[in-house]
Amino acid sequence: MIDEYLPLDPELALVRVRDHFDEESDARVVDRAGRLVSPSAPVRGHANESPSGTLRQMLTPSHVPLSAYLACALTGLNEEQRQLVFQLSDTVSVICSEFDIDVYEPRKKTDPVHHAGVLDADVFRTDRERVLGSDLLIHLCHFPSTGSGQELDFAFTALLPILLVRHADRRTSRMITGIPSLKVELSYREPDELRAELRARLSEIRPLLEERKLAVAQYASNIVGERVQQLRTEQKITREELARATGFDLAGIEQIEENDDRTSNPSLLQLRMIAAALNTTAAELISPDFSELVMSELQSWLDGKQAARTSGLTPRDQRRLVRRVLLRVIDQLERADD
Repeated sequence: MIDEYLPLDPELALVRVRDHFDEESDARVVDRAGRLVSPSAPVRGHANESPSGTLRQMLTPSHVPLSAYLACALTGLNEEQRQLVFQLSDTVSVICSEFDIDVYEPRKKTDPVHHAGVLDADVFRTDRERVLGSDLLIHLCHFPSTGSGQELDFAFTALLPILLVRHADRRTSRMITGIPSLKVELSYREPDELRAELRARLSEIRPLLEERKLAVAQYASNIVGERVQQLRTEQKITREELARATGFDLAGIEQIEENDDRTSNPSLLQLRMIAAALNTTAAELISPDFSELVMSELQSWLDGKQAARTSGLTPRDQRRLVRRVLLRVIDQLERADD
């Protein structure tokens, strides 16, 4: 019978594997497939043994690699509390690795005890960029932390899903549980329960994290920053002058100009301040072709045709858009005459 599974053409091997799915148990299929894919490997004594690493990769559905940021208290903890946080961090990291989620732990880069020499501004920049570049924020709610609160705000403004982990005997601040974003809460009493609950939650939300990662991939380009730099240069405004006019510091302007939109993630108020200083609009910073869109709408309205770029709008919505544009143009012209 073993001769039946000598080396075959790969396509024929896959056909044979598929043919057995309806006739054999999963364990038996894995055993037979192992002989087809790697006939030189020793024949297993038991059909229920786990398949080899190569075969496991072939039979396991592929996932989009994900990353998570572990937010937790680090400053002001005593040694016993720090050790608890470190143990929890290790547990979370190990379980996440089972789901192909790479966890960034600030304690290994910007810990206030072991990395006291890192500048405050660098801690802020590093941790913020790590949060915004992640697909999930995991918050250990065991001890109060102003730093974690800041990281939670980063996650909220970036529409980043949040996983709250707490011991069943501890209460979590309502400022955290009240964050109006996608949150998953996990409560446990014993370490084994933590591991089991974490596996269950990650299994539930992983598809959502994959969908979000694919959706926000379009923001991995620097549209806003390049437009800000272009307008600033054309108007012969330095970064220092723009910073003074907007309330930013120099590092803030540099962050917007040099990072992609997902990482810089300026707020609406910040965009409006920058736009005013550069004599433009927030829409122009976000969508540099906004002027072309406006002209297209106006020309379409004048010609009595529907613009191709807004084919999804109803006639009523088109009229509303044109009316708003015209009112803005009139308002700007009146201001210019004053």
